[in-house]
This record gives sequence, structure tokens and C-alpha cells, in this order.
Amino acid sequence: MYWHPLLLAVISAQSVGLLLLMAVGLTSLRTTIHWQPAAADRRQLALEASAETASILGRAAFWLFLFAGILLLFGIANVFHEDIPGAMCGTGVCQAMTGGGAGLLMFNVILLVVLRLWHEMDKLNRFQATLPLTEFNSRFFLIAPPVAVLTLLRTYDAFAGIRPERAVDCCAVVYDQFPTLGQAKSIIGIADAWWVAAFVFLSIVVLGMSVVVKPTTVKNQKLRFVLGLLCMLWIPVAALTLVNHLSAYHYEVLHHHCPWCLFLPEHRLVGYPLYGAMGLIGMEGLTILILPRMVNENPHAYGHALDRCLRAARRLTVGTVIFLIFTLAPAIAWRLRFGVWLSG
Repeated sequence: MYWHPLLLAVISAQSVGLLLLMAVGLTSLRTTIHWQPAAADRRQLALEASAETASILGRAAFWLFLFAGILLLFGIANVFHEDIPGAMCGTGVCQAMTGGGAGLLMFNVILLVVLRLWHEMDKLNRFQATLPLTEFNSRFFLIAPPVAVLTLLRTYDAFAGIRPERAVDCCAVVYDQFPTLGQAKSIIGIADAWWVAAFVFLSIVVLGMSVVVKPTTVKNQKLRFVLGLLCMLWIPVAALTLVNHLSAYHYEVLHHHCPWCLFLPEHRLVGYPLYGAMGLIGMEGLTILILPRMVNENPHAYGHALDRCLRAARRLTVGTVIFLIFTLAPAIAWRLRFGVWLSG
């Protein structure tokens, strides 16, 4: 087992968060079974008090897991590779995990998405004195504890596979995935130029639609649906285009398709604003797409959900602008400096 103080901090934060989720999960189970908002007996009053406490604990658990996720990302990108022979970035760390890195990140993302959606619905519920969404939120929250258990187990299993005395071939993993130059210049058989064009087009559309969303247009369900769907489509296109093409303007070398090297100091830690903007766009797009649909049976909560969609649209604008600046500015600067684009 690979132990590091930063890893211990991650596991500790996840463990405390899991304990909080278990406590909230028990209350959520009781609420799902016994919640009767029209009653005023002792059990209902006790459930209401427990639901208030569960709301506080659930929010604390969300922030703990978010903190643990940031620490984990920082550790993989900038810290753990120093203890693994042959590793120069997070790619080497994930390789040392013997295939567990992708699952580790996936479970963390799923857990954060579930907790974030619950957190948003909990805020909508707390806007109203009658707490009309309590029962629905309790049922939804029951998804979180099992995912948190799997996340903690996956974290332990992934790092248990690391042997500091076993060397890895970090860069070879990046370059050996392309047997020919033609494959390095395309993604799933589609040339890089088409991916860049699709990325620019989707970015302009998402940016334009997010600006268009105003108090008078946010009620348009089709507009919200299209914007949320485009955000979900934009995420994989932007990620693939960044890693396979636009990252070359940060690395100043062709076909180094490594997502983790963007986090290194020699590349100005540009991965943090880039992937942070992607995460912001993904979560806010999901909020616009899903949140009003989850509370559409409650008119008062639905109104608050539309207000939240307005704020989400503003954040989409900010996130898209940040991402475009950090991806396109180096490419434009390269073109102005050398008169050509970086391409194979």
C-alpha cells in the first residue's frame, strides 16, 4: 500500500464525509417511510427536526467530499509522481495504480454530481417554510451513501496497487497509443481539424445561448433543454480537442496527448483553470437541464429553480470565456509569433 500524508488527508476527509452521509442516510430512510407533513404528532415533529439536522450534515458532507476530490486531483497531478520511479505527471501515477485510476476519478465525479444535485434541491426546499421537497430529497439522497462507500473503497484499492519500487513508463503510455502518425492526427478516425471546428462552433453556441437566457426567456423549457444538452455535448468535445490538439500550444510539442501534464508548474498549472471551467460548465449545464424538471410539480420551488437557472447561465458564460481564453489565446499567440498553426 502506498501511503502519503496527502493521501491520508484524502482518505480521512472521505471517511468523515461517509460517516456524515450514513447519519443523514438513516434520517432520510426514516423520513421516506414516515414523513406526513399534514400531521402534528410527536413523531412528525421529531422527523422535521431531524430533517433540518440532516440538511446541515448533508451539506457538510458535500463540501468534505469536494475538498477530498480537490486534494486527490492535486496529489495525482503534482505530488504522488515524485515517489514513483519513471512517473513525471498524473499519467504515471494512474499507470502505477494498475488500471484503477479511471475508476477512482469516475466514482468521485459521480458522487460529487449526486451530492451537488441534492444540495441544489435542498436549497430549494429551505426557501419554503413548509419544506415540500423533504420527502423527495430524502429518497434522492439514499443514492449517495452507497456511491460514497464505493468511492472510498476504490480510493483504497487504487492506491493499494502502487508499489514505489516498481518503475513505470510514463511518456511511453502517451506515445505508444498511436501506431501510426495518421492515428495521432485524428480522434476516432475524425481529423483534428473537424474536432477543432466542432469545439469552436459548440463554444460559440453555448456562449451565445447562455447570454440569451434572461428573466423573460428562462421560462422557455425548450431553450433550457437545448442549452443543457449542448453543455453535455460540449464537455467530451472540448476535452478531446484540448488533450489531442490544443494542448500542443501549451506543451510546444506535437502529439503529446497527456491530460495530466497541463497541471504541471512548467506549463503554468493551466490544467486547473481549464478543467475547473469544464467542471463548472458541466455542473451548471446539468443544473439547467435537470433541476426544473425535478421540481416541476411544486410551483413555488419551480420559480426558485428558474432563478437558479438564471445564475447557472451567468456562470456558463464565465466558464466558457475562461476556457476559451486559456485554450485559444496560446494558439493565437503561436500563430502571430511563427505564422503557422501547430499541426502534424
